[in-house]
Amino acid sequence: MSDAVLEARIAAIRRFSRFYTRRIGVLHEGLHNSPFSLTEGRIIYELAQRDGVTAADLGSDLGLDAGYLSRVLRTLEERGVLIRRPSKSDGRQNILSLTPLG
Repeated sequence: MSDAVLEARIAAIRRFSRFYTRRIGVLHEGLHNSPFSLTEGRIIYELAQRDGVTAADLGSDLGLDAGYLSRVLRTLEERGVLIRRPSKSDGRQNILSLTPLG
């Protein structure tokens, strides 16, 4: 199996997992005594797995409202978990990355 096929299958499984988790309501905010909410944890996980992610990418992939996502990203940035840097290809967007703390 090629790397591209494997990555496509993994992406499909992750999309299904996100959908199904939301659908059945298995996870709740504050689960596992984490200092992060479920949404914050999902965002941190996505940023750890991918390079070159924008807020629009995250919102679409995680099914999050743009306004809510913006507030969560600002909170994570203020806590020193993530940084934003301007996209080289689209000046209207920022690329999100985890800091060493994240």
